[in-house]
Amino acid sequence: MSNEAKLNEPEVLTFNSLLALLNRRSRQSIYDLMRRDPSFPRPRQIGSEFSIGWLRGEVFEWLNTRPPVELNGLDAIERRKRACRPAAATGRIGKTS
Repeated sequence: MSNEAKLNEPEVLTFNSLLALLNRRSRQSIYDLMRRDPSFPRPRQIGSEFSIGWLRGEVFEWLNTRPPVELNGLDAIERRKRACRPAAATGRIGKTS
């Protein structure tokens, strides 16, 4: 295969490389992202029925659509408080069924 042909082929990201790229720790976090954000690229089957990957270009396009964020320490604290409020409002924190 020539170098030109290699350049035209889309690069496929494996689960592990996608986790590293997005600074995620678990496969479940990727599944959650796919469920929450319909614009997140869908995986492609790349071999056996259990082998999937993401096209690098599609992942970077998605990243480029994300809004830029400017945070200082206080902004991060406020965002965390807001993220915790819905759970606290339901009274379900620390309770078991």
